[in-house]
Amino acid sequence: MAALCLADADDAALEAIGVRRVDLREMDWAPWAAAAETVSPLLAAQDDDGQPHANDLLELNYPAGEVLKRCSEAVAPFCDPSQLELYDAFSLHYDSRQTDTTFNQHRDPSFVTINVCLRSENVVGSRVEFFGAWDGDGSGQRLRAEQQAGFALVHRGRHLHQTTPLVKGIRSQAVLYWTRRGVVGDDDATYLGFAE
Repeated sequence: MAALCLADADDAALEAIGVRRVDLREMDWAPWAAAAETVSPLLAAQDDDGQPHANDLLELNYPAGEVLKRCSEAVAPFCDPSQLELYDAFSLHYDSRQTDTTFNQHRDPSFVTINVCLRSENVVGSRVEFFGAWDGDGSGQRLRAEQQAGFALVHRGRHLHQTTPLVKGIRSQAVLYWTRRGVVGDDDATYLGFAE
């Protein structure tokens, strides 16, 4: 639990390592937060009650294109947003009744990830922690980002990161994996253990 002792990084520090925060509060996230909290019948048969549950947003007509459009300035340092196509979209819901609310160190199967916080209430913990710079090996400074409701974190998929344990509260998010059209290998992912 040592990761909980780190202070949340400000937006300038995050941007220095290639993570950008985008204000999306003008969009209505309430229906999507409700969708994130509802376990689909298919997932109900697969989910472990102690784990955060995920729902497939591709089936629910999630406004991924509108999110990309509103995040285009944050995506532009990585690539021309018009070159991207949606590879996957899903929601995650965390609450304090779950026994394991971490997500171990990993690199996403995307060129760019847009992580939209749909709901965050009375949250203690449950930060996204980034290791080093997006183009590095994960060594170097560890920075922690608070997930704020109505805001997106935009980062390269290969940026090593993890989710710290939720101690208290409720948090839901939408995760959008974008790959470059016609490029092989953007959907490669790496999964490691949790770093204390």
